[in-house]
Amino acid sequence: MKLTVIGCGDAFGSGRRFHSCYLLETSKGRLLLDCGANSPLAMKRSGLTISAIDAVVISHCHGDHFGGLPFLFLDKMFMERSPGPLEILGPPGIGARTEALLECLYPAITDLPRKFDLIFTELPPGQETLWRGLPIRTFEVQHPSGSPSLALSFADEGRRFSFSGDASWCDAVTGAGRGADLYLIECTFFSTKSGMHLDYRTLASKFEAIGAKRYLLTHMSEEMLAARDEIDTGRCIAAEEGLAITI
Repeated sequence: MKLTVIGCGDAFGSGRRFHSCYLLETSKGRLLLDCGANSPLAMKRSGLTISAIDAVVISHCHGDHFGGLPFLFLDKMFMERSPGPLEILGPPGIGARTEALLECLYPAITDLPRKFDLIFTELPPGQETLWRGLPIRTFEVQHPSGSPSLALSFADEGRRFSFSGDASWCDAVTGAGRGADLYLIECTFFSTKSGMHLDYRTLASKFEAIGAKRYLLTHMSEEMLAARDEIDTGRCIAAEEGLAITI
């Protein structure tokens, strides 16, 4: 597997970063992980086209993680005009939430003729779903978003990659990352405690319990960005847009 960081910012664009968006290349296909409101622009700046991805996986339904889906839909419909399906995987309710977002931004857009199917697959918490034979395990984390917020774990060719999504500290954060070769984990704050997000000091105290081989810190606020020099570089990498890591 290979992970490329397309966007790694928080909801506020701290550090002039784009919203959450990552390309995960597997033996079964190329997955876009999250698609925040400005992710389509980040994709274009990175040279990533919609036709180059096989499916989109959404961790949770907040605007900085799934708000860009209408613009992917429009780009595929009117610009790329590619015939392959737009497949979106996400928490229960992902279809209804995405269609409501489409209708809000572009009323009746889904009623217009198009050359592709819009396919939704729900990822129930606490279960394993196969996508083209690729196992995707889900863990429900503490992060209110109107539907279950998910941490995700992918297994491919003897390697494991995990993504925390957004989460405050909970057992699911440990479960999702346990033994991962690479754990992409939100680290919004350095020391500030939050009921919605993780902080580095709490995370550092849990490294042994999680047991991941490497931690890729993302979703960093200005506070966390200012403290990057204090992270344990033997275990952690601070995410940067354009960074590519072979897992």
